[in-house]
Amino acid sequence: MTEQKKVFVATYGSLRVGMQNFVVNENAGAKHIGQGITCKNIDLFRYRGAYFPSVSLAHDENQKPVVVDVFETDMAGLTGPYDRLEGYPDFYNRTEVDVCMDDGSMVTAWIYHIDEKQEELVASGDWVKYNTVEGV
Repeated sequence: MTEQKKVFVATYGSLRVGMQNFVVNENAGAKHIGQGITCKNIDLFRYRGAYFPSVSLAHDENQKPVVVDVFETDMAGLTGPYDRLEGYPDFYNRTEVDVCMDDGSMVTAWIYHIDEKQEELVASGDWVKYNTVEGV
């Protein structure tokens, strides 16, 4: 049996530590490797007033990176539990981005995105903070 290639997934919403869909990471056989930020500034939005976020790789009005939790999984985890939750490719898109980890390292990770500008920008770039402090 050959070992599958490991991949990283950058999560910024309900998959982050302590959030409601965190169990999907476990279902994908993923291991939390740490927290970081997207190396590029991208916009984080509350999607159409719903209770979930989207990032747009095409917008950076906020001039801030997005805070992410990074998980290591394999292609089966990515194309299975993660893609199912995110509705890829019919709802979210999936692209690899560079993530600057809090420990000073950098990883390339898959991030799910919808490249539409939304009405409600998450100014902090941090969905967990937005849900606990900024008040959703």
